Amino acid sequence: MQNPRVNTATANFDDRPDDTVLSLPPRWAADLGGVLAARERVLAWLELDLDQQRRFASGVVVLTATRLLAKDAGGSDWQIWSAAPPLSLHLSDHAGVSTLVLSDPGQMHARWFFTIARHLAARALVEAFAVTLDPTLACDQVAAEPALCPSCGASLPAEGAACTHCHAGDDTAASGRTLFRLWRFARPYRRQILLGFILTLSSTAATLVPPYLTMPLMDKILIPFGNGQPIRFDLVAMYLGGLLGSAVLAWALGWGRTYLMALVSERIGADLRTTTFDHLLSLSLEYYGGKRTGDLISRLGSETDRICVFLSLHLLDFATDVLMITMTAAVLFVVNPWLALVTLLPLPFIGWMIHAVRDRLRLGFDRANRVWSEVTNVLADTIPGIRVVKAFAQEHR
Repeated sequence: MQNPRVNTATANFDDRPDDTVLSLPPRWAADLGGVLAARERVLAWLELDLDQQRRFASGVVVLTATRLLAKDAGGSDWQIWSAAPPLSLHLSDHAGVSTLVLSDPGQMHARWFFTIARHLAARALVEAFAVTLDPTLACDQVAAEPALCPSCGASLPAEGAACTHCHAGDDTAASGRTLFRLWRFARPYRRQILLGFILTLSSTAATLVPPYLTMPLMDKILIPFGNGQPIRFDLVAMYLGGLLGSAVLAWALGWGRTYLMALVSERIGADLRTTTFDHLLSLSLEYYGGKRTGDLISRLGSETDRICVFLSLHLLDFATDVLMITMTAAVLFVVNPWLALVTLLPLPFIGWMIHAVRDRLRLGFDRANRVWSEVTNVLADTIPGIRVVKAFAQEHR
């Protein structure tokens, strides 16, 4: 018995050519009758219930043995494509909205939207289209649904890969100047940031004090003691007290710096989340129809957390390391310029290596972010509707 939810026409059209449109709803059958050629057979059809803005509207996509036809309720003419390679149909769904994309390796020709209730009919249309392109292919041999970009509907080269259409300008737009856009959120805390920089400078300077105390301790205490001279306990107490005091001072300054910058970064992160949430509330329903829930949650959650960690830890560590290298280089040049030059000789090579691997690291982090967005999207859409998922036995999909 034929599945009543699969929209296919299997009549013998050699005997009854008028039956080519009888399986369609009457409103579309009458309109399609004047478009079909003599004895042209309808293989499958899909009635749409959403328009291009994801608003409720009617439309239809019809597959014959040689052509693919589509029309909206408000349209006057049928859109027609030849059902031949290299055209292909791709079906995907997210957040209860399914997408059917007609494309070839070079471009996307059309895209249709419909609710998840029409997904089985769309699946039958895709399978029938694949069999039309390759008559030797059975329906159960149709390849799995390829990965599609949720924003533009273009085919993705691999699962989790970047869309070449949406991210075409990312390589040129990626720049450290983007970080300066955070300044409008950091401006209210500029005094705390300045104090944090002063604490960073002071703690770094405190960590450079021990070498100046260790050298006279060796020259005036340990080496003379090895030569048989008596130990001057007053100098020992002074140098050891200086080492202990510098260590305690560096720890206290470092703790204060970390506490202050962590507090500032959390407040900046809170302002960033609030601003983003207020902006999301002002967007239209059309925007939410084309965006996945997981992407929005990821932007509000994990991505703002990364910004906070960057401001409170990574940026602080980077500034500390740069100050440490600069101050250490200055001390080395004061002690022995030639020894300092030899010591700092690998720095240009290290800088070149960092520049060489930066793009690969950024690509890896981008892929990780996209994968996490996919996971968040599935969790956000599935867990609240787990009863519906189990009711229709859709756990595997």
